Amino acid sequence: MINDIISKNLKINNIKYLGNCKIIDTDKGKYVLKDKKNNIRDIYEYLNAKKYYNYLPLLNKYDDNYEIYPFIETVKEESSDKGVSLIYALSMLHIKTTTYEEINLDEIKKVYENTLEKIDYLYKYYLDLQDYIEANVYMAPAEYLLIRHISGIYSILNFARDKINYWYQEKEKLKKERHVLLNNNLKLEHFLESDDNYFINWNKAKRGPVVYDFVNFFKNEYLNLDMKSLYNVYQSKYRYTLDEENLFLALIAVPDKISFSNNNYINTIKVKNLIIYVNKVFEFISEENENNQETNK
Repeated sequence: MINDIISKNLKINNIKYLGNCKIIDTDKGKYVLKDKKNNIRDIYEYLNAKKYYNYLPLLNKYDDNYEIYPFIETVKEESSDKGVSLIYALSMLHIKTTTYEEINLDEIKKVYENTLEKIDYLYKYYLDLQDYIEANVYMAPAEYLLIRHISGIYSILNFARDKINYWYQEKEKLKKERHVLLNNNLKLEHFLESDDNYFINWNKAKRGPVVYDFVNFFKNEYLNLDMKSLYNVYQSKYRYTLDEENLFLALIAVPDKISFSNNNYINTIKVKNLIIYVNKVFEFISEENENNQETNK
C-alpha cells in the first residue's frame, strides 16, 4: 500500500497507525490506507445510485486489495451532538435504500428460535450464577452488586421473551417487510463530522431488516450517549412499524453475558456496565408502556 503512495511521486513525511488504518502524511496532503474487507465497489455504486453520499470517496481502483481515502479533518463536538448527526445520516441511509421484500417465513422462524434460545440460556445462566454467589459465605463487591440488581436482568429477559413471541405471532400474518442497506457497524468512531458527514466503515454492510442498525448502535454506544433521545430523533425521521418496534425492543432487551475473572476491579466494572445497560432498556420499556396507555385512552 505504501508503495502505491510513493508511486504517485509524493514525499512521505510521516506514517501513523490508527487501528487497522495507516494515516500517510505527504507533501501534498494526508491519506488514509486500509485493507479491503469486502466488495466495496457494489456498496459504493449502490449508494451512489440511490443518491446517498455520506461515504468517503475511494481514491484508488476498486480492484486493488486495499483502499485509499482522503484524510478528513473532523469537527470537535460533544459526543451527544455527534450522535445526533450520525442519526440524521443513518435515517437518510434507510430512507433512500428502503425496499419491500416478501417475508421469508423460514428466516423469521430462525430469528425467533435463535432469540428465544439466547433468552433461555441467559436466564438459566444468571439463575445459576445467583445460586453460586448466594451459597458463598463472603460476596465480592461485584457479586454483591450483581445480586442487588439481578431482578432487573430477569425482568428485561421476560420482557424480551414476551416481545419476541408477539413479534413472531404478528409476523406470520404479514406478507412483506422493509429491508434497507445496513451499515451494521455503527460507532461514534466510525462516523466523521466535517463540512459533510461520513460513515467511514462499511466492512460489515449488508441488506436486512431495518431495526438491526439501531440495535447495533445501541449496544455499541449505550455507555456514551442518551440512546432514548437519539431513538426518538430517529423515529421522527424513519418511524418503525409495530412489528419492527417489537423486534427492536426484544433484541435490545437481551443483555450480554458477563463472566467473572480473578480481578475484582474489572468484575465490578462489568457488573456496573450491565446495570447501566439494563436501566437504558427500562427507559425504552417505560416509554412504550406510556405510549400504549395513550393509544388505549
